[in-house]
Amino acid sequence: MSTSTNRTNTRVKPIVYLNIGETFFSDGFHEIRTILGSCVSVCLFHEHTKFSAINHILLPKVSSVKEEQKSLRYGENSMENLISFFVKRQIPRIELRAKIFGGTQSPLFPNFTAGTKNIQFVSEFLTNEKIPIVSQNIGGEFYRKLSFHTDSFDVYITKLNPQTIEDVSVQERHFETKVKERMLKKTTIYTFNQ
Repeated sequence: MSTSTNRTNTRVKPIVYLNIGETFFSDGFHEIRTILGSCVSVCLFHEHTKFSAINHILLPKVSSVKEEQKSLRYGENSMENLISFFVKRQIPRIELRAKIFGGTQSPLFPNFTAGTKNIQFVSEFLTNEKIPIVSQNIGGEFYRKLSFHTDSFDVYITKLNPQTIEDVSVQERHFETKVKERMLKKTTIYTFNQ
């Protein structure tokens, strides 16, 4: 898709906003944006075909609750989903390259260790799949605004200001708490405050 203005023939990339538990696949010209605290995003790409994919993982392991078994909030499901996108197009896994981002350990919540677990999970998953990690920006105390350009595979990271960090961290902890409550109550209803 391309658009033009009266002054120039500048091609404008469609912008896609990626939320927790979502994935996006592309063979062209997009800018994918997301915000990462303890969550992790993996950008996978194949240089020859120009196919690429990105996810947004909340937690590494799938819960035992039936309703959660296929949720892409979990790294196990989300990573398999990304890999299958390439496999269905007969792209060998060993030809893929990965960039990983996120996994913040906020000083505001020292006992909240989801970030560390997410980093460990995706690193081990990619190692087991023999997919090289060519770039990463993980861990630390700051939250990230990520911009993934699917035509070049470039990723730009912006450090977020302290107020935004606190807001995102609270939202992530609230979301994880709701997931755990659902697991305990075995209900299919989510209620989240924005």
